[in-house]
Amino acid sequence: MSPNLYRRMKSPVRRVLELNPTLYCASARLKRSRNRNIVNRNSDLLVESFPRSGTTYFVASLGIAAPTLRIASHVHHQAHVELAVRKSVPSFVLIREPFAACISATVRLGDQVTFPQMLQRWCGFYEGLESVPEVHFVSFESTVQAPEATIRAVLSVANLSERIRNRVDHDEVIAVLDTMAEKRRRGNYDPLDVSRPTAERQERIEAVASEMRQQGGELLTRAITIHERIQAL
Repeated sequence: MSPNLYRRMKSPVRRVLELNPTLYCASARLKRSRNRNIVNRNSDLLVESFPRSGTTYFVASLGIAAPTLRIASHVHHQAHVELAVRKSVPSFVLIREPFAACISATVRLGDQVTFPQMLQRWCGFYEGLESVPEVHFVSFESTVQAPEATIRAVLSVANLSERIRNRVDHDEVIAVLDTMAEKRRRGNYDPLDVSRPTAERQERIEAVASEMRQQGGELLTRAITIHERIQAL
């Protein structure tokens, strides 16, 4: 079956599943993923985001600071957050400036999705969560620029401060990300796909940035407005 036909068939099923967080997350359990951990009654907290918004970096940082934490993450869908809220699991959603997040995600997926389609998904993800009072938003910038302070703030809100055991060093986090990438490479290293910054991905982003900004139009304006609203919460 061709990839395009598979995606067309999958889309209606996905839309049905998205209406029920429990069913959606049950289907997510069937998919293989390098980092995906679906929320359950034993989860200590949930960390989610739109793709390319720092989830892997922050989860790795949390793992260094508090190794015993059981973290649900990496479904990258609002249904996962909604299920965590239903289960009363402390829920934290990372948010990155929409142009940066969406251009990085679009570059990663190549010709599978257009930049406007990615912006539409970004808007749907955050609009669906910004009115949920149990959701705590965390800026992408704080997770990479001040990881220790952000971790302490997050775990304080989650009443998990006593779980902190270690200090967090940026180079140590990058080393963890490199180890994760090495385990899944299997001889096929893609600099556009890894979690850490790469020169190749940055070069590609810079090459298409002007064109994609023009493509963004009203959708980009809408996304920026959503981002500003959430920042003001």
